[in-house]
Amino acid sequence: MELHLLEGRECGGYTTFGAVWSRGEQREKGFLLTDETGKPIPVQSRIQARWPDGSVKWSAHTADSRKMGRRVRLTGLAETASGKGENIARRQGNMYLADTGKLTLEIPVPEKESSRALAQNLILQDGNSGKDGRQEKFAAKAVYPVFVLERQSRDVDGTERIVRKEYRGVIEETVLEENGPLQAVFCFCGAHMEGESCRMPFVIRLYLGRDSAELRMVHTMLYDGKEETDRLGGMGIRIEAGLGGEPFNRHVQYAIEGDPFHEMAQTLASNHPRLDSMLEKRQLQGEHIEPEKEKQAEEIAYASGHLPIWNHYFLQQHSSEHFSIGKRTGMDRCELTGRHGRRAMGAMAVSGTRGALLCGIRDFWQKHPSGLEVRDLAGMDGKDTACTVWFYSPKAPAYDFRHYDVRSYPQTCYEGFEEVGASAFGIGVTSECRIALQKDTPSAGEAAELGRRLQKPAVYVGDPAYYHEKKAFGYFSLPKHETAAERWLEKQMEAAFAFYRNEVEARKWYGLFDYGDVMHSYDPLRHVWKYDVGGYAWDNTELVPTYWLWLYFLRTGKEEVFSMAEAMSRHTSEVDIYHFGPYQGLGSRHNVRHWGCSCKEPRVAMAGHHRFLYYLTGDERLGEVMDEGKDADRSAAENIHMTAQLPDGSRHPAARSGPDWSSYVSNWLTRYERTMDERYRRKIETGIEDLSNTPFGLISGPDFHYDPDSGHLTYIGENEHTPNQHLQLCMGGPQIWMETADALENDALRRMLEALGAFYFLEPEEKSRRTGGRIKNRPFDWPMFATGTAAYSAMRRKDRRLAERTWEILLKNLREISSPEGFGGLCRYADAEDGSPRCEVPEITTNTTAQWCLNVIMCLEFIREELPEAAKGYLTEEVL
Repeated sequence: MELHLLEGRECGGYTTFGAVWSRGEQREKGFLLTDETGKPIPVQSRIQARWPDGSVKWSAHTADSRKMGRRVRLTGLAETASGKGENIARRQGNMYLADTGKLTLEIPVPEKESSRALAQNLILQDGNSGKDGRQEKFAAKAVYPVFVLERQSRDVDGTERIVRKEYRGVIEETVLEENGPLQAVFCFCGAHMEGESCRMPFVIRLYLGRDSAELRMVHTMLYDGKEETDRLGGMGIRIEAGLGGEPFNRHVQYAIEGDPFHEMAQTLASNHPRLDSMLEKRQLQGEHIEPEKEKQAEEIAYASGHLPIWNHYFLQQHSSEHFSIGKRTGMDRCELTGRHGRRAMGAMAVSGTRGALLCGIRDFWQKHPSGLEVRDLAGMDGKDTACTVWFYSPKAPAYDFRHYDVRSYPQTCYEGFEEVGASAFGIGVTSECRIALQKDTPSAGEAAELGRRLQKPAVYVGDPAYYHEKKAFGYFSLPKHETAAERWLEKQMEAAFAFYRNEVEARKWYGLFDYGDVMHSYDPLRHVWKYDVGGYAWDNTELVPTYWLWLYFLRTGKEEVFSMAEAMSRHTSEVDIYHFGPYQGLGSRHNVRHWGCSCKEPRVAMAGHHRFLYYLTGDERLGEVMDEGKDADRSAAENIHMTAQLPDGSRHPAARSGPDWSSYVSNWLTRYERTMDERYRRKIETGIEDLSNTPFGLISGPDFHYDPDSGHLTYIGENEHTPNQHLQLCMGGPQIWMETADALENDALRRMLEALGAFYFLEPEEKSRRTGGRIKNRPFDWPMFATGTAAYSAMRRKDRRLAERTWEILLKNLREISSPEGFGGLCRYADAEDGSPRCEVPEITTNTTAQWCLNVIMCLEFIREELPEAAKGYLTEEVL
């Protein structure tokens, strides 16, 4: 497999990439990675998924991107490759000892008692020479999570009480998930707090790479508080280290836009005695000042005892549009603001005579309010310096998890049920940071370089043609521009993506709990998305924009598409879904708050949304999330809204063939191919057999009784009044079923999909005739949603008439939901402050955009040849 570095991504540090293989192509764990010249590159590999015959379907590979360069080749070997070098970590007593070659550290293993540190006694192996000539190795004392809880209450007289407290996290379990010669991965589970009514659990992964002094950490906070009182006041990772040196030899640098920010705990600039201005200049160049060697030794000694010492610095990204840097001489004194700006890079460096720490946060300004803090920079009274990467800044207003109202608006505002149903209990949010140790004061560009690598880390992917050949993630088309109609469709898909990419910036869809999602529906009269209207606000995967973006990336290979899809996957896999509690494996339908809707459904949390990023990058957290949802059908069975009332008044678990059962299939197929656990394959095949035994296969129902133990779907007749038939097809059902049918080589599922695609567009009279009068009044709404399935049917049955009808529906639909120019028809409604135009597509919704693009991608694969003829009546020369 040929892979390349995505355009605009930074080489530097270790990266993990995924590789997809045909059935039977690769059976062993041996792999060879070579650069463009054919030189072998050390690689550490693991298997992510297998075909039913046991051969490799997806593998994951870790290597040093600096050695990989722009392009690499991965080859499967017939035998397992022999490893080179010792593993990074080894167990010794109640801890792991890790040695990357540049950094040694201890990883405590909690056994009888919990641990207070993720890592401790971090020692940089490359040291500096001390004043006595002996080598001094820079060491960091400990790395640990920190959390600030804010509790709000109100007395009977209306007095508001606010209590804030900072906690140091407690590690309850440490697991060495991967241990090889190139990378070791530790997973820590624990609680941000103890002795409180809530724990605010965390899952943190620590990545160590060979010949690297850098720690990469992926931090997940899980909410288990009470929304009425428990607010997020701050959350981050702290590292403590003895920097060494006098205050005037201790530095702080922030990577920000414009001129870099570089100061010392004490600046050697004195009015009396007057000090040589070169001293300050040398300080800013990173030079360590040794007063006893200076001509003004006495003056420096006096001045350093009478100049202020700035012991505390804080960079805060308040919003996507503003950051500030403040400093204090002490925590009990006022803060001075030294710099304002728009968007900080999210990296800092602190240093002393012994060494330096570089710290940074990914998506720093996008996931505001964030911060980078230094405490005890001067190290007075023998204190260690503490650097904290704040994923949520304690200087920002505490995050309020409450719902926007105490009642629901199911009819007027498109919300779920009469009860409110909003619950943040069990949701999560994931952030990423890096911490590096080095012996010298960093240069002006080193913190910025870390910031660039954090924002755009190395990502290696295959070419679109390769993914297409392997049918990675099922069916999708490759772009072609041979006819006017093809060019027009490609232009429309480009315009649709560009519009949403630009809307993220124009509408400032940023923030720790929001970044990655988009809004559902637009209000052209207010010229805003319906951010305050119940079910029309945040999209929460409604009508699978995840599938649209990921398949659009696979066919184009564009970095900007990958970045948007990646952010959406990270958001939807954490904030929109439940990781524990009664709704585990379910997610919340679209709403003003991501957890606001009373509809808790498996379709929001299904593995199908997350497996793209998981298989392409080997992301361990996403694998964990998909494991959490493997038995979502059991959670759904306990949800009253996913049960059916029986004649005797009791209730029975129920499932729609789509999107409920289709979502379970997504979970089960992913679980099966990752673990080869036959129980999940049997559940899939049980449901397929049950549907095959209904009168009309996937057309039947679509409501069934469901048994979560066996996976059986019990046919209960044809529901002529269901509003749910189109939901079979617009929530990822066709994509899931097509990939499943091919993976399991199940012809019964293929035939049912064919039949459904051929049936959906029929006139009611013909539907009634073909079903013997059983289906005659049922609404088969939104025919555009069925076009991908109809195209599949037309392709398999060689039905040219159905193919042309499918194209007619797609082309006509775009004209109806937007301007005659389609997604390119932007309307200018105002000017921004800088004079740039503010534009809109007045009637746009994410539902129709995602589904239209997704179905075009599929139809171009199945029935491309019928497009030119079908387009004649809908695409005029003026439009083309």
